[in-house]
Amino acid sequence: MAADGYSLDDKRSKQDGFGDLQNIVAKYHARNAAADTDRTEKSFMVPRAEIADEKNNYDLSLARYKQDVFEEVHYDAPGVILDRLIQAEVGDVDEADLAKVQSGIVRELLALKGMVG
Repeated sequence: MAADGYSLDDKRSKQDGFGDLQNIVAKYHARNAAADTDRTEKSFMVPRAEIADEKNNYDLSLARYKQDVFEEVHYDAPGVILDRLIQAEVGDVDEADLAKVQSGIVRELLALKGMVG
């Protein structure tokens, strides 16, 4: 469960559209022990024998049973990102005109670009 559907302040007022409680109850009533076994999903079934075995000893920690899936993320080189930021600030200008720009953020981005190469 990511959220219970109530605000975190001292009033704990109901927030429409937030909360997983209704989804959890519906998923529980529609559960299928044979089909809900993918441990990379948000919810899944674990056999009672596995929970009760000597290794797990009735430990109900999610991390013990859930399999995390990590995806490799590729980022652009810092110089490419800085070029995009500079272009967003000043538009398409050549290197000579870019050196004349006095804007604080552009000047700082150019200095940063000089550091990273």
